[in-house]
Amino acid sequence: MQTTPSTKRRRNRSGSSAVEVALTLPIFIMFLAALMEFGHGFFVSHMLKAAAKAGARYGSSPGVTTAQCQAKVQQIVSSSINVAKATVYVKDASVFDTSTVNPSNINYATLPAIELSTSDQGRLFIVRVSVPYDQVALLPPYWVKGRTVTGQSVLRHE
Repeated sequence: MQTTPSTKRRRNRSGSSAVEVALTLPIFIMFLAALMEFGHGFFVSHMLKAAAKAGARYGSSPGVTTAQCQAKVQQIVSSSINVAKATVYVKDASVFDTSTVNPSNINYATLPAIELSTSDQGRLFIVRVSVPYDQVALLPPYWVKGRTVTGQSVLRHE
């Protein structure tokens, strides 16, 4: 049997597909893992913002206590992540009524506490939910190490 140039070329390339897969598959799997993790990060961020907004709406109603507002937020958060890992603040946000306030300089944890059931009508309050992303990540936290995901909403009490 005589070998033709095309069969020689085929024999010389045997195993090249395996090498190509060995080189590209780890990169593709890493890309898929990063895609899943960032998608999950955006999901957690959106869920926290929606929970804070729903809690603030609930808390703006007359007769609702701060504890009830926090429980509402925790109920929404618990549908997606372990609520024990999330921190929920309901604080007085009247500092935002001043024109000289810079929100990036505010330490939200140190804002004064507020009791919603006894607060004045028209008083600003903030509902803030935060969770360290390391605690809720799908994969080991290679992608967003040491970050905190936060959702917040500021409303006036009715």
